[in-house]
Amino acid sequence: MKQLLIAPAILILFGCNGQNKVKMSEKKMTQTQQEVTSIFPKASDFVKSPLRNRIRLELNAPVAEVWALVGKLERMPEYSSGLEKLDASYDSNNKCTNYTCHFFPMEEGGKVTTHSETIKWYEPNVGFSSIAEEPNILGLKQSLGIVTFEDKGEQTILQWETYFTAENDEIVKMNIMGFEQALNIDISQNLIKKFGGKVLESYTSEL
Repeated sequence: MKQLLIAPAILILFGCNGQNKVKMSEKKMTQTQQEVTSIFPKASDFVKSPLRNRIRLELNAPVAEVWALVGKLERMPEYSSGLEKLDASYDSNNKCTNYTCHFFPMEEGGKVTTHSETIKWYEPNVGFSSIAEEPNILGLKQSLGIVTFEDKGEQTILQWETYFTAENDEIVKMNIMGFEQALNIDISQNLIKKFGGKVLESYTSEL
């Protein structure tokens, strides 16, 4: 069964199957971690919507290698199974400015759907964030994705967060569940398969 959902700046159509989710309580950050994360923007810099989903992965590859895949948004179909293609635009400094996702039809012979995002922050080997254009096919508002990369030498800590609200709780709940499946089953597992590693944290909010 394919489900439709958005990921940090991206809608994702994917084929899913059952899989155990990793749940971890957040631990107090060390001073070093605080110094590292201080270079990342806060969601409140862009939107007022609350955190809905977060995954934190430890990948067994240097940050430049992980960035070469995840930081080049046009390569997302390589680890997000529902994407047919992704068109990304870059400025003269080679920083992504916006992108459009093209998703496989929900059913054979169905219509290809698209979704566009505007990049709000893009720093090579550090991270990126984007906001979904409104209106969008999921009815989300203030939909923000933030993806960050922490350099751990031969390993990379990748964190992916989603923030959004909507017209009613039913739409919010549907998308919380969709993101949970996309991030945990599709994206996380494909990146771990590619680089090796493990899930450090998986968070899903409640209404």
